[in-house]
Amino acid sequence: MATNDLYQSTFMPIFQKAETKIKSLILAAFLYATSLLVLRTQIDGVIAWVNKKIPGDLKDRMAYIRGLKATSEKFILLYYKKPQIAYKLAKQSLDQAVPKGKTAPTVKNPKELLDLVTDKNRMWPEAKASPNVVDYPKVLKKKIEELSQAPAVTYEPGKKPISLWQKAELEVRYDHQMEMLDELKKEGVKYAWTSSHPDCSKRCEPWQGKLMDLENHAKGPNHQVTALDGHPVYSLVDIMAKTDKYGYHNNIICGFNCRHKLIPYKEGVYGPKQYTEKDVAKQRAIEERIRQMERTIRAEATKARLFFESGEIKIAKQLQNRVKILVSKYKEFCNYHGYAWNEYRIEI
Repeated sequence: MATNDLYQSTFMPIFQKAETKIKSLILAAFLYATSLLVLRTQIDGVIAWVNKKIPGDLKDRMAYIRGLKATSEKFILLYYKKPQIAYKLAKQSLDQAVPKGKTAPTVKNPKELLDLVTDKNRMWPEAKASPNVVDYPKVLKKKIEELSQAPAVTYEPGKKPISLWQKAELEVRYDHQMEMLDELKKEGVKYAWTSSHPDCSKRCEPWQGKLMDLENHAKGPNHQVTALDGHPVYSLVDIMAKTDKYGYHNNIICGFNCRHKLIPYKEGVYGPKQYTEKDVAKQRAIEERIRQMERTIRAEATKARLFFESGEIKIAKQLQNRVKILVSKYKEFCNYHGYAWNEYRIEI
């Protein structure tokens, strides 16, 4: 796991910074009525920077680049184009509510309209009666919150889109495990136990602590190849080749968040410790809680930045303070349960 974290720390911060920057560009483009051509040029510049910075040996590196491009287009639709509707309706309602003898204020972009609507001294009762006007700041706030939490995802034919974090962890772990498997084969190891740990995922649980044949096939993943010392031996090749309903090889030793390893079989020596369902459920909940805390910290930090750039300084500062508290609780939680925490997993 340390190897994975060390390698991922060389490129995941790059993806995270790019994702946050792209979100900031889209929000700013909407607020200040930047043209779509200029916005896309700015985003292309960010993606070009990513392509230059990430390691050249990163497996399937273009899938990340394609994912950033496709996600950016989705973000543009949801958080640049669609909010235009709320802006136009609010502006139209504001113009229609101008009292007789008064001149409608000049509004050049959504940010100016936001400033006008939220300024009590510049608003008049007739405008405040319009839901389109009154709800305008709420709509924008909701969009900013949605944008802050929306992840950049990969786009691969035949597979469900997954976050860049998930893809990185899956790919890096798979390569690392394949190297270890090759080394075992070179050393003449034919059979190996899969390790066992209490925070095992549900999909890996049936296979942890089991004896595996490293090369031969069986009739299927759930069938035995043979038996040794009275223990059933399964085909690791068949189990790893199995794909989930989303198109991924998401199983023992190479699945999402999987930390299992192979332990060479020795005659007469029984395999790894087996954990009770209660132990597994308890530790699994801790692992899931840590990942959720990391996602929340990244999302809240991104939200703080977006609100700051929208001019909502008070909200931004409140969110920044909240992030500090969340980070402190995250580190405390990890330390208490004996899990390592990594700074790069909570940075934006």
